[in-house]
Amino acid sequence: GSADYMAPEQRENAAAVDHRADIYALGVILYQILTGHLPVGTFTPASKLNPSVPSAVDRVIREAGLDKHQIMAVAVSEGPGAFTGLRVGVACAKTLAFALGWKCAGVPSLEVKAQNVDQAECGCRFTCPVMDARRGRVCGAVYRWQDGWQDVTGVLCVEPQRLARRIPEGTLIFGDGIRAYPEVFRAERFHIGAEELQIGRAPHVARLGLERIKAGRDLDPVALVPRYYRLTYPEEALLQESEGKG
Repeated sequence: GSADYMAPEQRENAAAVDHRADIYALGVILYQILTGHLPVGTFTPASKLNPSVPSAVDRVIREAGLDKHQIMAVAVSEGPGAFTGLRVGVACAKTLAFALGWKCAGVPSLEVKAQNVDQAECGCRFTCPVMDARRGRVCGAVYRWQDGWQDVTGVLCVEPQRLARRIPEGTLIFGDGIRAYPEVFRAERFHIGAEELQIGRAPHVARLGLERIKAGRDLDPVALVPRYYRLTYPEEALLQESEGKG
C-alpha cells in the first residue's frame, strides 16, 4: 500500500508485521476522512480541525440527549468475533480516543453476551456463551453468578468436546456454537438458551467498559487491540506448511 498508510514497522520490514499494521492503516484512513488531512509527524487532533467530528458519533450523542464534551470515554468489544468486524470496531475506538482525548476500554465479547442472561429469571448459577469459531473449534467462557456474572475460565478457544467438559452440568448455554455441535452440547446435560441471547448489546459494552475505567483498567489507545483467540486460516495454513518442512 501507499507509504502514507503504512505503520512504521511495516516500512522497515513488511514481512514481520501483524494485524496491528491493519489497525494503523484504518486509523490513518479514519483521520483523513474526518479531517481531510493525513496524520503526518506531530499531527493536530481531529477535533481541532473539524469541530463536528465525527458526525456518526455526534448523532448518537444527540439522540442520547448529551453534549459531546460530556463524553470522556469509549468502550468496544475486543473479541472473540469476526476478524474484520473486530479490526474495524477497535480501529474506530482507537481513533476516537486519539482524536478526542477520550479514555478507552476493551471488553471481552463473550462477557458482553453473558450480560443478556437474567439470572433471576433463569435461576441458574452458571452461564456460558458458545461461539462457533469454525474449523472444528468453538470459543466459550463460563461465568458464575456472584452479584453479577463473574468469569470463571477465561476465554477458551478449543474443540467442542474440550469446552463441554469444562462447563458445569445444568449451566445455561447459548450461541451459534451450540447449533453447530448439538451432539456435544446436549439438552440432557445443559439448559439451552434462546438464540437472541447471543447478540451483543451496546449498553452492556458501555457499562462493562465504564466499570473497567472506574477501576483504573482503561487502556492507552496504542494498547487496545482486537483479540482473535485463534489464527486466521492463512496463518494456520502457513504454520502447518512450516511445521511440515521442519
